[in-house]
Amino acid sequence: PAALYYMENGKDLNKALEWFNKAAEQNPKAYWVLHQRANCLAKLGKKEEAKASANKSIELAKEAKNDDYVALNQKLLANIK
Repeated sequence: PAALYYMENGKDLNKALEWFNKAAEQNPKAYWVLHQRANCLAKLGKKEEAKASANKSIELAKEAKNDDYVALNQKLLANIK
């Protein structure tokens, strides 16, 4: 997806965030989107929002029994200082 390309290549992070927000609105249980949104927020220095998004992603990933995303979010949270 374009949002990942933008984020991973240091393009317009605000544009990427806009896409992640839209995707999260369309599918509120998409823990994978919330994880990427948290990652993008962290890169933008929006730490509290990033933590909230990562924690919500963990909650939804646990419901979906996806341990990989629980671990990815925990790793992200550990890196947000």
